[in-house]
Amino acid sequence: MSAYEIKHVEASLDAGMAAQVVIGLIALSTDVVTEYELRNMLPADGVSISATRIETHNPITIEHLRGHASEIAKAAALFVPPESVNVFAYGCTSGSALISQEKLEAELHRTVPGAKLTSPMTGAYKAFKALGIECVSMLTPYPDDVTAAMVDCLREAGIRIASCGSFQIDNDYEIINISPQSIIQAGIAISSDAAQALFIPCTGLRTSSVIAHLEAQLRKPVITAHQAMLWDALQLAGCRTPLEGFGKLLTVVDGTP
Repeated sequence: MSAYEIKHVEASLDAGMAAQVVIGLIALSTDVVTEYELRNMLPADGVSISATRIETHNPITIEHLRGHASEIAKAAALFVPPESVNVFAYGCTSGSALISQEKLEAELHRTVPGAKLTSPMTGAYKAFKALGIECVSMLTPYPDDVTAAMVDCLREAGIRIASCGSFQIDNDYEIINISPQSIIQAGIAISSDAAQALFIPCTGLRTSSVIAHLEAQLRKPVITAHQAMLWDALQLAGCRTPLEGFGKLLTVVDGTP
């Protein structure tokens, strides 16, 4: 028995987190960037990130990326109660290019029926449509086979590739160390006049601080993995507040720039 008297006090209850839009982030086990990047771009209040992890493996290969599909249901089941999450976000660009939205949703709905889901590529495809973009320059950090697979996925979705560049890195541990200044320099170097936008996939890249600078330099929209995923998550959750400072996309509300 405690030697101290414990005084019982009354608690007044409010709505708790019910007034918040909660994005249930399903991040990769190697990812220490996405939560930081998303929080940099979040509204000052009203939206929060709650994250869990799925196992991923290095080096980055198409086989390893496709393996993420089997982890989605288990990860989503860790959010309790599931209705506390407004929208789920699978945080892997190359994985969401190689695994269809239908497959990802089917896996998610095994444990959270009817839940909303976005990803970097789901958000990017919607962003291209909202901004009228049909042709892009693309800068990736990936090895060539994964970059080539990304090009194929974009072409299948009706997006032309005017130019493409890659840092050719095959593991997540090095991708996170690519400096924002390198991304700026490479984005300018590989951008084509024929492209309507610059697309920078991969949630391992630190891009929130470079979007506005690149848009000013290139005079065209810049779409990044975190930015597109966040934009779509907010749209799906019914959050329609334009966000300034992180590119044209985040000022788009209800599909209107």
